[in-house]
Amino acid sequence: MYDNLSTNNKLVSVSEGFNRGNMFDNLFSPYKYIANVSSNNPKEELLIEIMKYCFAAHEMNLYLDLYPDDLQAIGLYNQYKEEENRLQKEYESRYGKITLDINESYNWDWVKSPWPWERI
Repeated sequence: MYDNLSTNNKLVSVSEGFNRGNMFDNLFSPYKYIANVSSNNPKEELLIEIMKYCFAAHEMNLYLDLYPDDLQAIGLYNQYKEEENRLQKEYESRYGKITLDINESYNWDWVKSPWPWERI
């Protein structure tokens, strides 16, 4: 099949991989469509960026399950996780917590805001 990223695989950009659902160009076979995820506001835009890097890191994680010695893939995984963490910190500094940490207590402000179906 393939040995490592550098010899037999071409990775697409984080955005393209997220929209396609696959970071590996040689393994991508469109069966329905390619999504075009877009945002309506800055908060949503930042959340989508977080999801893109989370997806890319997960793809590298799955690849590394098969090829744990591929240094290039390890480097990409670390790069994607670092960017995901940076974006998550930026999101949390602007809009509040994005994940629940069991070591912290919260006041559950998100339940006080309108639910999607309650918006006018």
